[in-house]
Amino acid sequence: MIIFKVSAPGKLILYGEHAVVYGKTALAASLDLRTTLVFEELGAEELNIYLSLPKITLAETVSIKRIEDHFFQNTVSKNEGNSDDFYQHVRNFVDQLRYKDSSRKLAVEAFFYLFVTILKTTKLQIKPFHIYINTELSVSSGLGSSASFAVCLTTCFLHYVNQRRNIATELDKEQLDVISKHALNCEKIMHGNPSGVDNAICTYGSIVEFRKNECLQPITDAKSMRVLLVDTGVPRSTKCLVERLALLKETYPKVFDPILEAMDNVSLEALNIIKRMKDLLDTDTERLNEFYVKLLILIDVNQHLLSSCQVSHPTLDGICAKVRKHSLRAKLTGAGGGGFAYVLLLPDTSDETIQEITNTFVKQGYGVTLTNLGGPGVKIENRYNA
Repeated sequence: MIIFKVSAPGKLILYGEHAVVYGKTALAASLDLRTTLVFEELGAEELNIYLSLPKITLAETVSIKRIEDHFFQNTVSKNEGNSDDFYQHVRNFVDQLRYKDSSRKLAVEAFFYLFVTILKTTKLQIKPFHIYINTELSVSSGLGSSASFAVCLTTCFLHYVNQRRNIATELDKEQLDVISKHALNCEKIMHGNPSGVDNAICTYGSIVEFRKNECLQPITDAKSMRVLLVDTGVPRSTKCLVERLALLKETYPKVFDPILEAMDNVSLEALNIIKRMKDLLDTDTERLNEFYVKLLILIDVNQHLLSSCQVSHPTLDGICAKVRKHSLRAKLTGAGGGGFAYVLLLPDTSDETIQEITNTFVKQGYGVTLTNLGGPGVKIENRYNA
């Protein structure tokens, strides 16, 4: 029996969200919060595949015969895996499962899109299996939960095919590129016109410089940074917020093109600072603090630019105002409109200050998580404690 575990990190966009959709620079970092997938092949007496996602209360059972009849009877060619026609074919299949909740429907569409796309490149027969996926990330909040989900699924199916063929899965640059590409196609199902930064950071990890349609550039040996993640609990749609800014840009190009250009310059300046920080000794606290102060200023500027693009929210603005009292800065991360803000902590921010900020936001009903940036990307464990 084949059994293994896959995990992938969430992501935090430090600077440049929304602008990155238009080819501008973004800086993103992997989070020390992960999505975990457990794959277990079942006995031949089983006739179904099982998908469990407790985070969105999804438990689906689908017969193998039903999958084979819909996808593997030569009704769709092998070359249609990235086509609109193939996605429609997937949608037609999932529609038969009669989901009323859009998040569950999209998750199942993504599952079958990736599963069939990858399996159709082989002549392997479908065997029964169970996939269990859970996450430390909040869903639909700007921390890359959907990308982390897509990266886990892609890696799972590629590794499963390799296991069936007795081929070792090496997560080298070439394989990671394949994973990221598949995950991006999956992200398009859930978000319409994603930039590609989420799937990239969830695949490769680290802190990266990113531009759409270009190779990401990891910032190796970047200083570890601590952040407070503040969950407003306000739901929002990435797709709707991206479309809103697109309409504003189309209607007022002379207004919003310069704003997007300013965001690009903010990201480039922050990139320069983070690279210069690498060479500092941890004992050089004075210089290190100077760089952090500059990063805080750029966080403030980026947040105001995003607000002018109408993608902030009163809860996010309130969070930014409150942390200023502690000489810190915060900004939205991801699509905005609710979701999460992050607070960049200084190297010498005391535990007492962190606790005071945390208590303030918890009293307002927000979730608060202290975490680190820049950890590893997707991982596979062939042996683990279940």
